[in-house]
Amino acid sequence: MKRKLFTLIFLFSFSLLYSQSRSEELRGVWVVTAYNLDWPRSAILSSEEQKRTFIELLDYHQSYGINALFVQVRPSGETFYPSRLEPWSHWLTGKQGRAPSPYYDPLQFMIDECHKRNMEFHAWVNPFRAVSNVHRVIPSASHITNKQPSWFHTYNDQKFFDPGNPAARTFIIRVVMDMVDRYNIDGVHFDDYFYPLEKGGIPFPDEKTYRRYNKSGLSKGDWRRQNIDHLIQSISDSINLLRPLVQFGISPVGVWRNRSHDPTGSNTRGLSAYDDLHADILKWLRNGWIDYVAPQLYWYRGYSVADYDHLVDWWSKNTYGRFLYIGQAAHFVNSSIKWSNPSEIPNQIRYSRKSPAVKGNIFYSSKWMQNNPNGLTDSLRYNLYSQQAYAPKMFWKEPVIVAQMDSDVVIVEPEDTIRYYSTHSNSIRPYELSHMRVGREHILSWELPGGHERFIKASNTKYIIYRFDEKETIKLSKDKIFAETREPYLLISTKFSLFKKRYRFVVTSINQYQNESKTKESIRIKLGRLQ
Repeated sequence: MKRKLFTLIFLFSFSLLYSQSRSEELRGVWVVTAYNLDWPRSAILSSEEQKRTFIELLDYHQSYGINALFVQVRPSGETFYPSRLEPWSHWLTGKQGRAPSPYYDPLQFMIDECHKRNMEFHAWVNPFRAVSNVHRVIPSASHITNKQPSWFHTYNDQKFFDPGNPAARTFIIRVVMDMVDRYNIDGVHFDDYFYPLEKGGIPFPDEKTYRRYNKSGLSKGDWRRQNIDHLIQSISDSINLLRPLVQFGISPVGVWRNRSHDPTGSNTRGLSAYDDLHADILKWLRNGWIDYVAPQLYWYRGYSVADYDHLVDWWSKNTYGRFLYIGQAAHFVNSSIKWSNPSEIPNQIRYSRKSPAVKGNIFYSSKWMQNNPNGLTDSLRYNLYSQQAYAPKMFWKEPVIVAQMDSDVVIVEPEDTIRYYSTHSNSIRPYELSHMRVGREHILSWELPGGHERFIKASNTKYIIYRFDEKETIKLSKDKIFAETREPYLLISTKFSLFKKRYRFVVTSINQYQNESKTKESIRIKLGRLQ
């Protein structure tokens, strides 16, 4: 045990960022892999260079307060992880279907690095884009467009899954659920790519599919929205049955509908998710199919076509109890005179914080934030994000008891709904709490049944540390939470002071279903004043 404690002294880089006063706010960044925009910056980087540059990216964002990354792991019909369904991305290795060499799993690596830093990892997926450019990208022999060409349409130099084809939708659900099943991600994230935006007056060529599958006599617009509804509901149901703690969220264009088309819409004159991309976001929120919405409010305050403040207010009134994160346009800073004010985005964040419905912000995108446009990241580091925050907890993510079965089973039901059933274990109970003092650091650690190694990598396992006054009755409650970590130890810094006090600490674990273990023991630690 002593050897373990001394070893922990050298693990500061993996330690928890703790805080006495616990605040909740999601502070996210989108990391774009398509076109090598954010990471990796080039498809010719070695595996070690890819790892190194991702860690540099991650450490930079964490340094000014970011607590969640939204990484594009499936930018089209190709992936940044090994898959039986789709080939490796050419943006990763320069050629579609070519694995990293030396081999490693980028998705697992990124998840592990985020979780070491107590940051959430959301897997960003583009559901319907299959080939980003038919003139420049050569699909591998195993690519689904070569296996099932009838599922796709070429439109504006890209190939898209036909959302009206039930088989195509089922394949997309399989891709998403394969990833959810194999990786300990914190969330599945879709952006605004549903039906492609019509260009040049040329409609998306789905007339044959419309005539074949429109059994209810719907208008084409309503039929298209129904197709997207089926996909969103099916993925939602599948996630909630397989890994109900995994979040499912959408980042649509900032306007649901303009008031000129619907009196309940926003007072705007912009591209709308409902009419132009056939995505009825409010229906998904109302039915509880998604856990959060992150509208891309890429307009400045006072813009007559789509005012930022007005849209924050509008979305705040239309969340139906789900979480609202605001997509912030870091990529527009200094793009025009209106975006040249260094206080524009900081003031946007201040305004969004006035709404109780807004639970955080997500910035587009990583490379722009790394450039510190107009001092934006400095403003976050030293002002808006100077106090640590945790991503907010979703109260509807309740513990779910999953029936045990011998193996995973996939059931395909009518209207291409896929539900997954799987075996999962209960939360483990930490025991043998230990403490040692090294300089100004206290190290609190604990053991796990059978050794901790196999549990640390368990999907979304966390450890909750509760603090009580020495003689206080131990009763677990949210206000007694001192810290959270994914490691089997906690580092606590102190200042030397005349004030000394004994506290009692209790540690529990929470698995991916929010099942919390029972307490087994507590430990008394004498601390100075906490920083």
